Amino acid sequence: MPTPRVYLDHVASAPLCPAAREALERGLGRGPGNPSSPHLEGRAAKDALELARTRAAAALGVRPRELVFASGATEALQIALYGVAAARAGISRRLVCGAVEHPAVGEPLAALASQGFERVVVPVGKAGTLDPDALVEAARPGAALVALMLANHEMGAVFPVREVAERLAPLGVPLVCDAALGPGRLPSRPEDLGAAAIAWSPHKFGGPPGMGLLYVRRGTRLVPWLRGGVQEEGLRPGTENVTGALATAAALAPAIAETEERAARYRRLIARWEARIGAVTGVHAVGPGGAGLPGVLTIEVDGVEGEAAMINMDLEGFAVSTGSACALGGTDPSPGLMAIGLSRRRAAQTVRVSVGEGTTDADVDRAAEAFARIVARLRALAAGMSSTAKPPA
Repeated sequence: MPTPRVYLDHVASAPLCPAAREALERGLGRGPGNPSSPHLEGRAAKDALELARTRAAAALGVRPRELVFASGATEALQIALYGVAAARAGISRRLVCGAVEHPAVGEPLAALASQGFERVVVPVGKAGTLDPDALVEAARPGAALVALMLANHEMGAVFPVREVAERLAPLGVPLVCDAALGPGRLPSRPEDLGAAAIAWSPHKFGGPPGMGLLYVRRGTRLVPWLRGGVQEEGLRPGTENVTGALATAAALAPAIAETEERAARYRRLIARWEARIGAVTGVHAVGPGGAGLPGVLTIEVDGVEGEAAMINMDLEGFAVSTGSACALGGTDPSPGLMAIGLSRRRAAQTVRVSVGEGTTDADVDRAAEAFARIVARLRALAAGMSSTAKPPA
């Protein structure tokens, strides 16, 4: 019997949780019906969609009408960013963000900057952390918006979203938060964060891919960015994914309710991984290390390309990722890793491991043993190639 694979890339996409799978199976069997159609089947679809919204709202402690279902956190964030920027363009055209935001935030803000907005990027420190004083100061005397993620996806740095939101409130500046990685790892309900708009990514916490969830605080004005229908309060036109919404709500409820318990388990597992690879020389934590986002650790491995380590781990049955998030064979390092001071070469030597639901001690131990063996093999190979290389004529 083949040895089962070990999946250690949960922050890229988590396995579908049992509750979400059950909701998907039930939803797929419910029959046809467009929530916008007035006939019996359409009304049934509408009822199911609103049931999903009510359940998600209950898990998050918000009003159902404050939630918008989207096709992913990327779309949800852009609905918020473009919508708030357009609504406040007559007040201010300054957009403020941190230097390590996800491209789903950074690229829309860059696009707005090319259209006449001013983008202010606040630098981060070597651990990936950001000075809230600098962010708030950049928002004075009144920015159109500030974008601040809850936790970074590459090195796991966690940001003081609640503090920043409270300090921006007297300035009248709305905060847009990418909380994609929050549920199950960090407190990430609107009352925990205080932001005017928050996006979550269901497939990061056991929900279905192709779904996003956006909170827009009551009274926050957005100009619709997408056109073509009146669905989702006019903010996200197009036929809603009812089955995906039901599965999203099913995954969200336990992730929010069990955040403290899950976070403690993930921290223990990642500490176990860190301890097991501690005997490997030339390995350094990147960013905040195990003190950051629970269950995530990015490391730099001296003398070993992250892509090579990832591919070899994959061949031996272990799914990890490169902290640099490059395309295979690509040459561009991650802007986020370079923003914390890593050189191109060092950024290319990073590997990220992330644990989640279903990860066991045995998984971590097997992966760490394989990783140590692979690093030794790759270093020996590099040394052999170096010793046999002919000097230039």
